Amino acid sequence: MLALGAALFATRSAAAATIEVGPGQTYTTPCAAIAAAAAGDEIDIAAGTYTDTCEINTAGLLLKGVGGQPKIDLTGNPHPADYKGIYVVNGNDVTIENLELTGAAISDDEGGNGAGLRIQSNGVVVTNCYIHDNQDGVLATATTGGGTITIEYSEFKNNGLGDACDATSCVHNIYIGTGGGGNYGKLVFQFNWTHALATDTADKGHLLKSRALESDILYNRITGETGHDSYEVDLPNGGLGILVGNVIEKGPDPDNKILLDYGEEGYGTGTNTLYVVNNTFVNDDTASGATFINVATGGVLTTAHNNLFVGSGTISSTGALSADNLSTTTPMFVDAAMYDYHLEMGSPAIGKAVAAGSAGTFSLTPVFEYVQPLGRVPRATDNDLGAFEYGTNLMAGDAGLTAPGDASVATGDDAGGADAGFPSGDDGGAGMPSGGSSGGSTGSDGSGGNPVAGGSPSSGGGCGCLTAGPREISGSWFFGVGLALAALARRSGRRLH
Repeated sequence: MLALGAALFATRSAAAATIEVGPGQTYTTPCAAIAAAAAGDEIDIAAGTYTDTCEINTAGLLLKGVGGQPKIDLTGNPHPADYKGIYVVNGNDVTIENLELTGAAISDDEGGNGAGLRIQSNGVVVTNCYIHDNQDGVLATATTGGGTITIEYSEFKNNGLGDACDATSCVHNIYIGTGGGGNYGKLVFQFNWTHALATDTADKGHLLKSRALESDILYNRITGETGHDSYEVDLPNGGLGILVGNVIEKGPDPDNKILLDYGEEGYGTGTNTLYVVNNTFVNDDTASGATFINVATGGVLTTAHNNLFVGSGTISSTGALSADNLSTTTPMFVDAAMYDYHLEMGSPAIGKAVAAGSAGTFSLTPVFEYVQPLGRVPRATDNDLGAFEYGTNLMAGDAGLTAPGDASVATGDDAGGADAGFPSGDDGGAGMPSGGSSGGSTGSDGSGGNPVAGGSPSSGGGCGCLTAGPREISGSWFFGVGLALAALARRSGRRLH
């Protein structure tokens, strides 16, 4: 995999052109440059606001915001490209980097599911983006199955606009669906923040929904916060599900009692096993009836180690988990009210971890921790339960010290990532009260779980993304220059939450 990536990079470097977009350039809009680009070209989009929408049909393009984060805003435009999304990605191996995408909406009779990104191809990478206030954030439905889609270092907020759950389907922050060619082979979802579904109506979907044959969900913040959240994570057709190092929180006023749902719409014909390791689950709903992990009959919760479950509710529908999983109402978090779930001294989660093993060739030992917003630090040891090792108590908002890494860093060759090469099952029809196909010219599956309300936006706005290369906080941060660097990050205008 690494050799192939190097070969592709060399090809782009040697033969590809860089096309500049912005005031005074040959191309003043992204779509004009997209239409003129050849395979493998890089399109550098200057910071500013643009209002055009189009298909991306050329393979291997890189769309990259430079000099800040360009905003592609379709607010008030009822006709995104193909009545589907701001960008409809049909070309394989396209990368979308450092863009803000907002305002995609279409009428209910056209599907009601306009997306910031509508992806209909394989090998697409979405990195360092802010996707908000659309009907769907990302809606992916490949025309040929088996490929990979990677989403990393990106924020999804306040998507789910409209009343599509009352019409033909549900809308979500992220939905990796099923297209004419079947299911995606793999979703890599890492170092993201998905939260706060729109609150314009009381019928919303999920923070993350994936029908991929394999879903690697690694080191993310997936939080319902103050909204009426549905499933935080929904793997409706099972598959190989790997969740490591995530923060997964249900807010105090949800319309769905499940945090992680697996297989509720029927399993495909491939591997249907779930691995849940070193996650911090928080249920802030004080009403009874919550379930942290719900596995429908026919699926297997193969491994659940070193997880921290906070709040009331049934831990797993499969029965009691091993003793290294801790359920408590007194976790001793640094600042739970601000969603800072780092451990304080004396926390009952300290020193309880066991060896997590592997999922095939994929090591389940956590190697990173999520840093708010959209960052990461190495996890040097694995002695404690949950998403954070005691001692790595970064303050919320200090991720201005980190920047995106390379795609699939936690799931590629350097971590022994395993591909799911098995055939897809059925198209994952809903079989639920709110399910069904959206039909119309959008052609999306869009089926949802139980219809639920969305969440309200959190404080702070914008992605606050960096365009620099990989940069992380090493272990020495915690013993030396941490306070100075944190102050520098705040002075640079990084938003806090």
